[in-house]
Amino acid sequence: MKNVKNIVVLTGGGLAPALNATLYGVIKAARQKGFKIYGSLYGWASLVQHGKIIDLTKLNIEAIKNRGGTFLRSSRTNPFKVTGGLINLRDNLKKYKIDAIIAIGGDDTLGAAAKLYQKEKIKVIGLPKTVDNDLPATYFCPGFPSAAYYMATLSAETREDSAYALSRVYIIESYGAQSGWLTCAASLGGADLVIPPEWQFDLEKILALIKKRYTKNGNFCLISLSKEAKIKGLKGFEDTQPDGYGHVRQEFISLGLKRAIEERLGLATKIILPMNYFQSGLPIDLDRKMGYQLGQKSIELASQGKFGRSVMVDLKSGKFIPKEVPINAFLKGTKRMPAGWFDKNAMQPNGKYLNYLKTLVGGFDFLDREYNRLQKQVNK
Repeated sequence: MKNVKNIVVLTGGGLAPALNATLYGVIKAARQKGFKIYGSLYGWASLVQHGKIIDLTKLNIEAIKNRGGTFLRSSRTNPFKVTGGLINLRDNLKKYKIDAIIAIGGDDTLGAAAKLYQKEKIKVIGLPKTVDNDLPATYFCPGFPSAAYYMATLSAETREDSAYALSRVYIIESYGAQSGWLTCAASLGGADLVIPPEWQFDLEKILALIKKRYTKNGNFCLISLSKEAKIKGLKGFEDTQPDGYGHVRQEFISLGLKRAIEERLGLATKIILPMNYFQSGLPIDLDRKMGYQLGQKSIELASQGKFGRSVMVDLKSGKFIPKEVPINAFLKGTKRMPAGWFDKNAMQPNGKYLNYLKTLVGGFDFLDREYNRLQKQVNK
């Protein structure tokens, strides 16, 4: 087993519904290989700061495999920005005789893992997660299918019930710092306009489309908006959440859009801010199964001495399978919505995006109905 005996696993960054399922796969496979498995609480924080490491080797983990969240908790701690962090990390690895780290996270968490491997020669394996679906080198990011399903469901229920009954415009503001994968999932639930963060949009055009679709629908309309959308003439507020990676994020741009709709169009408008709702809750089957498989594969790599690697998702012959890639694959930019998958004039994703999303959340009668309706709309 390449001299590996003790492993520590952590979850960093934002939540995703596949985290506990991935942890379950890691822990169960580690036990089967005869490894001692530890957990670092609050992501990198316990390794580089307060040192709260727990022994998972004999812990009963059956309760977590179908649950959302992460029982190891999380934080946005950057090990390279903590004073004395790398010294503390090495001290903790030595104290617990840890041979390797398995880091579960998005671009920041895995970027730090890649840097630890490349510059500090620490044995690391990365596993992906993010509801933003913005990591390169993977067909999808675990957590995104569940979040997309929740987004589509919330959109359809809001549009068909609240917006229709009350003759209102509703705006759902969601995650998506640089990519609109989640924002666009609202189209599967019937969103009339989608405003992702990849491109800048003109407020006048947005208002014209809202008026047109509100009237065509019979006096109701639903808008899906990324919290970091770029709308000429509107600006959100700076997100003040602690961030060890130096990101300055925007939120609440929906407030400016609501004001413009009410003042310029005279339409009653309400805002829904689900945010962490999309990161929480039970994983759908695909997330649960793939999280488990990726977790198992990471232990297989560790037993073979294959470090500086990550386990991603591949689609072959209609089946999702784990795929091994270099961990620095995460340092090659953000996976944004392809320009050919979004109609900027109609402000809707097209059939290519809908077909992609169908591979992830298909099999639900409610979503199948919405999918068929949208396919007819985009093919006109």
